[in-house]
Amino acid sequence: MGNRTALAEKFSDVSMFNACEQCGCCSSACPITGVGDFNIRRIVRHIELDLIEEIGSSPFPWNCTTCGRCESVCPNGIAILDIIRPLRSMTPQELVPDGPPPCAGACPAGIDIPGYLRLIAQGRPEEAFALILEKVPFPGILGRVCMHPCEDKCRRGEVNQPVSICALKRYAADRAGHIFERAAKIHEPTGHKVAVIGAGPAGLTAAFYLRKRGHDVTVFEGRSKPGGMMRYGIPFYRLPEDVLDREIGQVLGTGIRLETNRSLGRDFDLNNLRDEGYEAIFIATGLQLSRRIELEGSRLEDVLWGVDFLADVSAGKEVPLKGRVLVVGGGNVAVDVALTALRLGAAEVTMACLERREEMPANSWEIEMALEEGVRLMPSWGPKKIIGENGKVSGAELVQCTAVFDGEGNFCPAFGDTTQKVETDQVILAIGQAADLSFVDDNGPLQIRSGRIVIDEETQATDMEGVFAGGDAGRGPGAIIDAIADGRRAAISIDRCLGGDGVIYEEFARRSELHYDGKRERGFADLVRVRMPALPVAERHAGFAEVDLCLNDDQAVYEAKRCLQCDLELCLAKEARPNGPVEPLNGYERRH
Repeated sequence: MGNRTALAEKFSDVSMFNACEQCGCCSSACPITGVGDFNIRRIVRHIELDLIEEIGSSPFPWNCTTCGRCESVCPNGIAILDIIRPLRSMTPQELVPDGPPPCAGACPAGIDIPGYLRLIAQGRPEEAFALILEKVPFPGILGRVCMHPCEDKCRRGEVNQPVSICALKRYAADRAGHIFERAAKIHEPTGHKVAVIGAGPAGLTAAFYLRKRGHDVTVFEGRSKPGGMMRYGIPFYRLPEDVLDREIGQVLGTGIRLETNRSLGRDFDLNNLRDEGYEAIFIATGLQLSRRIELEGSRLEDVLWGVDFLADVSAGKEVPLKGRVLVVGGGNVAVDVALTALRLGAAEVTMACLERREEMPANSWEIEMALEEGVRLMPSWGPKKIIGENGKVSGAELVQCTAVFDGEGNFCPAFGDTTQKVETDQVILAIGQAADLSFVDDNGPLQIRSGRIVIDEETQATDMEGVFAGGDAGRGPGAIIDAIADGRRAAISIDRCLGGDGVIYEEFARRSELHYDGKRERGFADLVRVRMPALPVAERHAGFAEVDLCLNDDQAVYEAKRCLQCDLELCLAKEARPNGPVEPLNGYERRH
């Protein structure tokens, strides 16, 4: 009885453990009953039978989401969470979650996600924005186009739907982006010069954090405007130009010099930069080209390439477009091409891709938007040839794809004998991106493998002393948040290369973590994900107005309050351990 009594005295009343009628209401209501053999009634039963050590040593206490739905349906009002949490304090160390909470652990940039959700929940968007800025310089951009892997790992998704983490980031940026200059303080000048080649997300991120450290940073950009594929690869209906200009302008406004229309290999080389006194160089030239394939008819007048098409539209160039458009490809670029074509006046748009619908690499929500706007999908069909008359497109012959990947998961398309002809006036091939590495000397120190610059993935260093690389040029195709993470790693390594300590983290916002008692309000578990506001479908094709809109204050506070506070739940358990708190209430190390 010793352990049971000690547990009861510390956390609740011993009579509570005898109130269970084994009715099963709790386990029936629990959203994770049966997942990993979890059953809340079994835990309560172990307590009742004085088997505290046994259940406390199992993984079950940490499997619980602590949503509180079990408590809300218990006819006898048993405070089940007051049982779960002390049991967690008894769990062997190897079963206690290590590191950041799942959402922050999934974020390539390591944003303190629970921290900024708490601040929004308390009506403090300015502090939430400052907290996000600790790890990324583009909260408003990411709040619109991030792939949000954090939401895939959000434990609230085990209860009903994950928290709208990405939309809340956008909310904080839209409400409080004006405090950027106040939050981003610059250190004293170090006298060291750094060249960043490429003004995309990786390059600008590295430039921002190096500038904050006091280094003299110049960014060289081959196009007329900064932004890289954020500007030239993402349509304005997803990422408005004014948002790009504002956030990029804020970064450059910290004292970073920008030289546009200056391309590596065309206007200068790495030796030129060395001669000009640059002690470190970061190459972040991205994937600016369309990947091309040999295809009969691809040289016809009305055949375009996806990345080039999007870049020309974003640059304001006149892009010829005719009635029926066939887009070949199943990724995000292909979806962007299809929806852009509709906005430019295409009569109808069809997307044909090798993959089955469930295999398409495009984000599921992007595919849904395409269908919502009237794009016709043709999954499991690949191009055999483009048909022309008098040098112009009149159709395309497609062949059925029976498998995209081989038995080991490698890309290895297999085709059947079935073909079909699609009548179309224009074809846009959106089958991937490629890097322009023409600046690399075949016999030089920079090594190229599979179309990418070879780097040390921990430091972003190349084989050339003092030269670093990152973003898509070093890692291959990825998301903006991945490029930002590369830029952070490069900034850390370059600062060390220049004699610094590599500590680019600074705390911009006060945390709001104290006095967390874990109490759940009745109905907390049933709070559903807020419906995101959006431009009506009927209004979208009139131009490039932003489709996804911002949450209002009430919606944002409501949505942020759905967070399960996984990091603070860990702190509660740590504080209750026999030897007392192991960590301060931040729960995990943020300083990276």
